[in-house]
Amino acid sequence: MSNYEMEQIEALQAASPYCEKLITAIGRIIKEYSGDKLPDTDEYMHHILKGLYWIFSIYGSTQDMINPNGEVIDQDEVNSYVLELNKANKEEDDEARVEAFTGILKFVEDFKREADLKISAA
Repeated sequence: MSNYEMEQIEALQAASPYCEKLITAIGRIIKEYSGDKLPDTDEYMHHILKGLYWIFSIYGSTQDMINPNGEVIDQDEVNSYVLELNKANKEEDDEARVEAFTGILKFVEDFKREADLKISAA
């Protein structure tokens, strides 16, 4: 295994447990935006977004290992959910936030699953 691949595995090892936390947090934010909104829901969402940016960064640096042929994660689909979330946030549209976060949740779950497979194989 090359140094580059070892660095990618290390990045995945850091990202995987964080994905687990994000999966829980996104599930909670979906529930809150689906009708159980709390006074701090919007603030909580901003914390989730910071975590997602970090996961997107790790995905970007490990994409050739995680998703070499674009078969596991559809990058265009993920991008569309991110754009949808940006629009929903500008419009303060909770229903659209739920849709966008549901798609982003699938990405985080897929990324974690693939990261765990690569870590186990290393």
